[in-house]
Amino acid sequence: MNHALFLALNSIRSPALDLFMNLGTRLGNFSNIVWLVVLALLTYPASRAVRGPLGPRIRLQIIELLPTLLIGFALTAVLVASLKYGVRELRPGAVYGPQVVHSLQAEDSPYSFPSGHSAFAMLVVATFWRHARGKAQLALATYALWVGLSRINLGMHFPLDVLCGWGIGALGAWTARNAMRQLHESRWLLR
Repeated sequence: MNHALFLALNSIRSPALDLFMNLGTRLGNFSNIVWLVVLALLTYPASRAVRGPLGPRIRLQIIELLPTLLIGFALTAVLVASLKYGVRELRPGAVYGPQVVHSLQAEDSPYSFPSGHSAFAMLVVATFWRHARGKAQLALATYALWVGLSRINLGMHFPLDVLCGWGIGALGAWTARNAMRQLHESRWLLR
């Protein structure tokens, strides 16, 4: 079923869809952590200009989210790399030939399981989910789905790779959030 679903999703082709999916893949790259950190660091001082209770609330959320995101990033990256080089599942291009690969980006490793792009996307979604509402949550869910589907459609991953990547990203965010909670509680206990 994993391979059949891959072949079905990978066979949907058009030049516009290829560009759209390649953009989705770029948005799921682990290197995008840099942009998220820069955005947080620029937002923090800018929030001082926000009047009323919203400004301090934004700063508090940044103070909470940035370390959580960075800890989750480290955990997720280590787990993805460990599984990739531990399991060593070949990418679809190695299984079916180069005709299934439509990505403009080179492969970052010869191994498929799990999808690091999907893991990163879910890490971002799971980290920010509690602080988002309505349309922002819809945008976050769409982002994770877009990245995951792009990895299959472009021939870089099988569906199971993407599902496990999402699970790893969610686990990284959950673990980081709990670690930050424990750290916060221990600070209160020390007072």
